[in-house]
Amino acid sequence: MASVWKRLQRVGKHASKFQFVASYQELMVECTKKWQPDKLVVVWTRRSRRKSSKSHSWQPGIKNPYRGVVVWPVPENVEITVTLFKDPHAEEFEDKDWTFVIENESPSGRRKALATSSINMKQYASPMPTQTDVKLKFKPLSKKVVSATLQFSLSCIFLREGKATDEDMQSLASLMSMKQADIGNLDDFEEENEEDEENRFNQEEKAAKITELISKLNFLDEGDQEQTLTSSNPFEEADDPVNLKPVQRP
Repeated sequence: MASVWKRLQRVGKHASKFQFVASYQELMVECTKKWQPDKLVVVWTRRSRRKSSKSHSWQPGIKNPYRGVVVWPVPENVEITVTLFKDPHAEEFEDKDWTFVIENESPSGRRKALATSSINMKQYASPMPTQTDVKLKFKPLSKKVVSATLQFSLSCIFLREGKATDEDMQSLASLMSMKQADIGNLDDFEEENEEDEENRFNQEEKAAKITELISKLNFLDEGDQEQTLTSSNPFEEADDPVNLKPVQRP
């Protein structure tokens, strides 16, 4: 019901799809004197979507051994696709926050969140390709962390735009005289549904292949049955009688 209400709220709004790429450069984490992280991971997330960096070793500083860094000699790129919505009469897009989470990865592979920070993607959206240097301060989630910052460059590329309507809203959009040639489905713009759509497409493709395979097997089975029915029966009289010569006894 909540998703239907959300779609109703988006009727008549414009939707723009952007590609963002975060290039991680340096991560600083200051810890308490009783603890040091094992390996650190940066997770870029929103709801159920997670984009994780590789795990990297934390290197303590020389002057302050409790203040260490992760430095990327070559920036590590993490890519997301974001859909921003806007009222036709508004100048700015609606807010949409994505969150960065610093996680500690133990030797066994178990992760625990250490600090978090969010950015509003509308502030970095642009119709022209842009690249912005960002230094993000984090809020500690653990008593073991004193402070943390992340330096990265954030690139933005505009992909496409359309109306914020999906398949369920097509008829309503038509009644409101909104259905135009350039109207895009919400599934093309709403990034939360993109993974579900991709999975559904893969499932439909697999189902089609299975159906095709079953049809071929049925066809082959029918051919075998016909061949069995038309094959010669040793107990059946032949259509053309065979002239047998009587055996002459001496």
